[in-house]
Amino acid sequence: MAAETTAASSRSASSRSASSPAAPDRGLAHVPAGAFAIAMGVGGTAVAWQRFGTAFGWGAGIGTVLAWIALGVLIVVAGAYIAKVARYPRAALAEWTHPVRSAFVAASAIAMLVLAIAFLPMNHALSAGLWWAGAALQAVITVLVMRNWIADSRIEHAHVHPAWFIPVVGNLVAPLAGVEHAPAELNWYFFGVGAVYWLGLLPVVLQRLFVAGFMPPRLAPTLAILVAPPSVAALAWVRLGGSWDDPLARVLLAVVVFQLALLASQANALRRVPFAVSSWAYTFPLAAAASALLVAANAGAADVYRWIGAVAVTAASVLVLGLAVRTVIAGARGELLRAEG
Repeated sequence: MAAETTAASSRSASSRSASSPAAPDRGLAHVPAGAFAIAMGVGGTAVAWQRFGTAFGWGAGIGTVLAWIALGVLIVVAGAYIAKVARYPRAALAEWTHPVRSAFVAASAIAMLVLAIAFLPMNHALSAGLWWAGAALQAVITVLVMRNWIADSRIEHAHVHPAWFIPVVGNLVAPLAGVEHAPAELNWYFFGVGAVYWLGLLPVVLQRLFVAGFMPPRLAPTLAILVAPPSVAALAWVRLGGSWDDPLARVLLAVVVFQLALLASQANALRRVPFAVSSWAYTFPLAAAASALLVAANAGAADVYRWIGAVAVTAASVLVLGLAVRTVIAGARGELLRAEG
C-alpha cells in the first residue's frame, strides 16, 4: 500500500513537472523571435570589423571569427525556433500576429542577409545560400507584417515602436550582398520597398516617441534601431551604383552621425534599463553605422567618419561581449525562456 502511494505521488510529481511552465520542454513555447537579433548583432559586428580592417589595415581576423560565431548562433536559435513552431504552433502564431512582437520576426531573415555579407569575401557559395534563403523569407515576412499592421484592429498608437523598422531595414540590407547573387531588378525591388517604407514609417514612429510617452523598459533598447535605416540605406545606395559623393549618400551619412549623437545623449538613461533579449537591439545599428562610416571614409569621404566609425565598432564590440555574458547568465537563471509579462 505504501509502495502504491509512493508510486502515485511520483507519477503526480512527474505530471506536474511536465506541465509546469518552468519545464525545459515547455520553455520552447517562449523562444522569442527577437533572439535572432543576437545573430544579427554578432554578424553585423563581424562585417564592421571587416570594414575596420580595410580602413586601418588590421582587425579583419576578428571579423572572420565573429562571422563563424554568428553562424553558430543563428543555427542554434533557428533550431530552437523551428522546434517551437513544430511543438507549439499556437504560440508561434500568436507571436507572428502580436501588435508589438510581430516586428521582431523579421530578425530571422535579416540575420541570414547579414551573414551573407559577412561570408561574401570568405565563402561565396555559403553567402549565396544564406542570401537566397534570407531574401525569400524577408520578402514574405515584409508582406505578412505589413498586412497584419493594416488589418489588425487591435493595433493602437501605443503599439508603435522603433522595432517596426526591422521588417523595413531587412529590405535595405538585401542589396548589400544581393548585387553579387541576384538580378539588378530584384535588388532594386528590395531597396525601393525599404527606402519608401522607412520614410513612410519614420513620422509615425517619431510621433509615438514625441507625444505618447515612454516605452516599456523591454522596448527602450529599440531606440537604437533609428540608427540602422540611414546606415544601411547609404551602403545599399552605393552598392547599387551610387557614389559617396552623391548628395543622397552625404545626407544619409549626416543622419547617421546625428542618430549616433542622439543615441549617445540617451546613454545614461538607457544603461539603467533591465536586461532583456531586446537589449541586443543596440548592436546591429551600431555595427551598421560603423560599416557605413568606415566604407565612406575609405572611399574618400571626410576623414572624421573614419574615427566616428572606429568608435562605433568599438562600442558595438563591447556591447556584444557584455550582452553575451549577460545572456548566458540569464539563460542559466532560466530568465530567457519564460512568458513575457
